[in-house]
Amino acid sequence: MSNTLTALAPTLFSAAKEVAQEPIGALGSINMNFDSKGVAIGDSVTVPIAPAATLGTYSPAMTTSAGTDAIAESIAVSITANRNATWNLTAEQQRSLENGGTDKEWLSQMMKQGMRALRNEAEAALCSVIYKGASRAYGTAGTAPFATTIDEIPNIYKMLKDNGAPMADLQMIIDTNAGLNARKLGIIQQADQAGTDSERRTGQFLRQFGFQLKESAGISAHTKGTATGFQIAAAGEAIGQTTLSFDGGDAGTIIAGDVLVIGSGGGSGTADTNKYVINDPSTLTGAAAGNVIIGRPGLKIAHVNDDEGVLGANYTANLAFERSAIVGVMRPPLINPSPLIEQMLITDDMGLSYLLCKIVGDGMVTLRLHLAYGFKVINSEYVVNLLG
Repeated sequence: MSNTLTALAPTLFSAAKEVAQEPIGALGSINMNFDSKGVAIGDSVTVPIAPAATLGTYSPAMTTSAGTDAIAESIAVSITANRNATWNLTAEQQRSLENGGTDKEWLSQMMKQGMRALRNEAEAALCSVIYKGASRAYGTAGTAPFATTIDEIPNIYKMLKDNGAPMADLQMIIDTNAGLNARKLGIIQQADQAGTDSERRTGQFLRQFGFQLKESAGISAHTKGTATGFQIAAAGEAIGQTTLSFDGGDAGTIIAGDVLVIGSGGGSGTADTNKYVINDPSTLTGAAAGNVIIGRPGLKIAHVNDDEGVLGANYTANLAFERSAIVGVMRPPLINPSPLIEQMLITDDMGLSYLLCKIVGDGMVTLRLHLAYGFKVINSEYVVNLLG
């Protein structure tokens, strides 16, 4: 190519600001405010998690006593995806584009489409991680939220508050079906109810009960597992338990993200209306006994032997969470310097940085646009799935 990436910098940076995109509300709603630049792909950033406090009774004395030991926990966040979009161009094709005066426009459009594809894929990956790491679920599977009211929002607000979420920066990421329903409500459309006509004028949601509502094309449909007939093991499970032991089922599978409801079934326990989210199906498959792991803070009601677990229906996983519940590591990958590879960092209007490489071959070049990322729910008690 006769033009270098440096010479094309204004075109490239213009493309970064103008890239078309589907709604990607989740990427801008999580915690990416820690330094991950030194993390290699496949390695981890360790995020410390403080344990719950243990209370005691104070008694005055002439001698001091040691405090209670605390065992810190941690969660590892890894860069798991190293993705790129590529294009080839021969020297003859380059000359043809230059003769037509379209070489810069071609590069600009290819850049836009590359960033669009990478961002959409990262958004979908993030949404999948969030809903599979939630504590509980709320709503009716198969029915888009906000059909008649926004009552789902204060109900989820209560769930997160009961779970001890900081409530400092609440986020709600919904699909466009839920967004459409909300925009049709009088509480959004009518200035006398909404207190402003801003939402109707701009189409952008204002905060509702502390939640910043955003839409995302990365919201996915969850197809539930097929397991049936699994019952709590003989030892029973206490309030707060997150690893639940079952005697096994009649048959079928359990999938991360499945919604679990535990009824009294054949046991003598109390029927439980809470909708727990299975973060990890662990060892429970088919008829064999095993465990599943649900999100913290775990069971809200104790269960006894033979209380029966039932998987909820298929659902669309809208998301409600406190920003600090999820961390993300996103950066360009590292590529060794080479006289045949020209590299340039490009940052888009969301603050995501990509690496553009031009690799010179025999009579042609390859252009590669790179992005590496990884996401993790570190506080499942601060995440609730809004079923749709």
